[in-house]
Amino acid sequence: MNSTLLKVKKSHELVSARYSFSLMEMRLFTLIVSLINDRDEDFQVYRIPIKDIIAAFNIKSKTIYAEINQMTTSMLKKIITIPIREDNKDKEIKTALVSSFKYSVDGKGVLEATFHPVLKPYLLQLKSRFLLYDLKNILKISSGNSIRMYELLKSYE
Repeated sequence: MNSTLLKVKKSHELVSARYSFSLMEMRLFTLIVSLINDRDEDFQVYRIPIKDIIAAFNIKSKTIYAEINQMTTSMLKKIITIPIREDNKDKEIKTALVSSFKYSVDGKGVLEATFHPVLKPYLLQLKSRFLLYDLKNILKISSGNSIRMYELLKSYE
């Protein structure tokens, strides 16, 4: 996987939604989003070799597999709130950003991730009102909130 070629594409609604991820959680979520193909009509199982996560994020930690275990558990517990307008009423959708993770407990191999189906209109088949940028643009950013700020500013570009 070459992170310099991966593009991140999210709807403006998803960019402006309320959620709070740590730096590593935000990077991992964004990496998974970058694996979505423009032609996908449904979510796939997105597979990322652990060695690619280490390389993309320039991780030096010797406990990376324990950190990935903790990070994936934490991400599954976090809720995103997406404001929507439906039937002339303001409403909110609340969901987890990622619906599941699967990986070998021995720390080798591949991390598999799936998205919650309610996120389809915000990540799949986007034709208008979306944000597009190179994944490499956020890999040097040093906080999750700064990545969010980059995305919000970029959505006004």
